[in-house]
Amino acid sequence: MSTTDILALAAVIISVVSIVATVVFSLLQQKHNKNSVRPICEIKFADYEDKIAVYLRNYGTGPLIIKEIVCKDGERSAPTLLALMPRINHPWSDYTEDVTGWTIPVDGKVTLIELEPINEDEKYKVRTTLEQITIEIVYTDVYGKSKFTKNRKGDFFGRHYDRRFVGERKKEKEKVLK
Repeated sequence: MSTTDILALAAVIISVVSIVATVVFSLLQQKHNKNSVRPICEIKFADYEDKIAVYLRNYGTGPLIIKEIVCKDGERSAPTLLALMPRINHPWSDYTEDVTGWTIPVDGKVTLIELEPINEDEKYKVRTTLEQITIEIVYTDVYGKSKFTKNRKGDFFGRHYDRRFVGERKKEKEKVLK
């Protein structure tokens, strides 16, 4: 084998290795690009003396596209949280109807419900209702090939009430309402 043949063979081997490396790194870059725009949905609760709220937040690095939202209270289910909430004698500070198909940008927020309660009865009604609700969100990224699901139960709102006395308080309220 002559020197020219060896150089030609080395050039072919280097070319094949370069092509393989290019393909491998292109696939890795494509995977990285998809992960670079991945949404991360969080269902956030606010429960203060002057505000009760439920929000959807996108903490990811790409837009979050909501495919489906289901709110369940054990017996009923609805595409809006407001549909499962009790009637109160005070307007909601903010709320959103069906958010299916909405896009939440990076660091964006959607308010499902927000209330600035004016009395303890409103707080009790809203908190005990939210305590029974589970929210499930199915969402996707901009590529639309992967579906993600986020669930959160509202039991956070029940931390104010000692469960041993809820039945007694409910009976007292029924007596007052009669």
